[in-house]
Amino acid sequence: MTANNNHQQFPAIEQNDEIDIKRLLYLLLSRWYWLLIGLLLGASMAYLVVKFTPANYLVDTSLLVTNESKGLNVENIFMENMMGNAAKVTLQNEVEFLNSFTLNYQAVDNLNWQTFWQKKNLVIWNGIYLDEPFILNKSGEALNPSGISVYITPLSETQYKVKADGEVKINNRPVKIKFDETASYNQPFSNQYFNFTLTPQETPGELLGESYRFSFIDKSKLTTNYINKVSTEFGKDSEVIKLSVESTEPMREIHFLNELVRVYLELKLSLQTQTQKRSLEFIDSQLSGISSDLSEAENTFTEFRSKNQIIDLSSQGSLIMEQLKEIEQEKSQLQMQLDYFKNLQRYLGNIQSADQLVAPSVVGITDATLNALVLKLSELYSRRKVLAFSARENNPSLILLNQEIEQVNEQVREMLVNLIDNTELSVNTLDRRYRRINKQLNNMPEQEQQLINIQRQYELTNEIYTYLLQRRAELEIALAAAVVDIHIIDPAQFERLVPLNKNSILILLIGAFLGLLLPGVLIMVFDFFDNSIHLQEDIEKLTPLTILGNVFHNTGKSELVVVEHPTAPITESYRTIRTNLQYKFTNKEQKIIGLHSVQPAEGKTFNASNLACILAMNDRKTVLIGADMRKPRLHRIFNLSNKTGLSNYLAGQSDLEAIIQQSEIENLSLIVSGPVPPNPAELIERPAFVQLLEKLKTEYDYVIIDNAPVSRVTDGLITSKHSDLNLFVLRYGVSKKDQLKYINDIAKQGVMNNPALIINDIKLHRLSYGYSYSYQYAYGKGYTD
Repeated sequence: MTANNNHQQFPAIEQNDEIDIKRLLYLLLSRWYWLLIGLLLGASMAYLVVKFTPANYLVDTSLLVTNESKGLNVENIFMENMMGNAAKVTLQNEVEFLNSFTLNYQAVDNLNWQTFWQKKNLVIWNGIYLDEPFILNKSGEALNPSGISVYITPLSETQYKVKADGEVKINNRPVKIKFDETASYNQPFSNQYFNFTLTPQETPGELLGESYRFSFIDKSKLTTNYINKVSTEFGKDSEVIKLSVESTEPMREIHFLNELVRVYLELKLSLQTQTQKRSLEFIDSQLSGISSDLSEAENTFTEFRSKNQIIDLSSQGSLIMEQLKEIEQEKSQLQMQLDYFKNLQRYLGNIQSADQLVAPSVVGITDATLNALVLKLSELYSRRKVLAFSARENNPSLILLNQEIEQVNEQVREMLVNLIDNTELSVNTLDRRYRRINKQLNNMPEQEQQLINIQRQYELTNEIYTYLLQRRAELEIALAAAVVDIHIIDPAQFERLVPLNKNSILILLIGAFLGLLLPGVLIMVFDFFDNSIHLQEDIEKLTPLTILGNVFHNTGKSELVVVEHPTAPITESYRTIRTNLQYKFTNKEQKIIGLHSVQPAEGKTFNASNLACILAMNDRKTVLIGADMRKPRLHRIFNLSNKTGLSNYLAGQSDLEAIIQQSEIENLSLIVSGPVPPNPAELIERPAFVQLLEKLKTEYDYVIIDNAPVSRVTDGLITSKHSDLNLFVLRYGVSKKDQLKYINDIAKQGVMNNPALIINDIKLHRLSYGYSYSYQYAYGKGYTD
């Protein structure tokens, strides 16, 4: 016996954080059936998705936005200052307009959708727009809340089951709604929350076996949903806006997009012609007053000529009347302009939209600068109204626009001050001319003076009336010819649907991949938390001790497999261990081999028996000692008596010749444990045990000691001090990784001489990974030092 290894340096464990691909593959392939089940389930789910998921389509429409005028080019119609003809349209403003809540809500409201219907297809609910099986009439007095699905199951040709289970908000308070009732077709269904009547659109018998559900539409939520899902795009150098939406109900989206565009064009035209309409209203209000004045003047003129029998004026009277009429016409025109200036000045800061502005040209104002400023102001108010549909007050664009409006307002105010002064000066000049000519009129006969005044009033009123009628006609022509500068390039229609094809093969591949991924992840998770040893690499990472050999799984019933099956793979593994012993024994005096385990059921006794047999079969005299006196088992394996054994010898009750038994295997003797003593550890610590080993070394080539588990009792640790080689048996799937830390501590403290490992119970399916290392360890690592 030697003890020179008690304080040998214990090598450090090499840490390697790299992923071992081979080990990973082995872990997955060792549980191939998990992967197969996952693959089948994943592919099946993918197939169901492909088969029952409704097709998805892209619905789109495109608009061309231009800046050129599309109205009738009528000379002197507002001096070409109509707002819609001069406004510069920016695509970004139009996009904001199209995305506004007001516009989208109007489109939803015009469509008058009441409910969403769906039909169950296996486990998937598919929309059935325009193919609803029922006509639903709801009572106006009922609440009929939105946001909860109502399930309809036809029961017979006259009845159906209606149920709901969900929570909705009523008056901003969550309310739980749950019911399951039977109702009749064509009869009102009514409860605390709902009141509606279902009428089948087809034969009720054809609906049996189907399941449907519907929900009432909340127009505000639907509008918000459309704003979020409708995509609005335009090119950097393009004048085209494209609206698109993806849907499994393409006809619903076709109707919505077309209605949205229609409402958009109507509102744009309304905004574009607001100034013209305002001007037309102004002219109509003037005509209504002048019309009565003209009729009264005409009657007065006719009655005066008839009563006084005056046919015509004298030449001097006609000249004076023409001069006075000319002055009054100019003064009337100037007075209208002066009133316009003062009204515009009075209301300028309070104008909130373009429809409150009247074009200067309506009252005959030809000042190009004022017309341009009023036109620009109209444009700015229109832009602000469009932007206000979607922007808040703190929006930077809206703030800049308000600042620009204020700047233009200030320019108009400054200009109006000068225009009012100039116009009042012109009116005063006309008044002086009027008084001078009127003095000439006083020298005329009284009747002729009266006739001149009456005729002058009549002709003046008639000319003003004629002028306003002309302006009104021009405005009506402009309104009739006005069109928006936006054209529909392609409306949303069924023929232009773009199917977003489901790549069936890709979906199946993804399903198969996910089906493999899930069990793969589970396998790695289980492996991470599994503390058992399953691979040789588990041992290599946790201990630097030498692996003397790997023992295959015993497929037979006999425990002496090397005797019963000399050509089996497991027998070959013991031959490898036998060969490797020469690298562990450096001199001929080293003969004692102790076999240990940390826990029971790791195969310590099985390996001790077969190792002893394989040594004896090589013509080596071998003795096997059963040092596990607490749970002896050797005698049953070799079919020997356990009445006398090691416990008797150590207790001084028997001599060496009495306890040695010859087995049926040539060159193999056994010393069984003997009767179970009350104090096995104390017996082993007696000098008699050391004396026994010394005697056996002189008579045998190998002494094999089968020890008790070292974590349970100290027996094995005691005998290990006298062993030249201590072999720990670890069993795949049974031994724990924590045991290696215990073994490392024993080796590091020098408690055992020359510790090494035997890996037991390797299944044949593990050959794909790990067994190749047995030869590496057998003939390489650890045996040359």
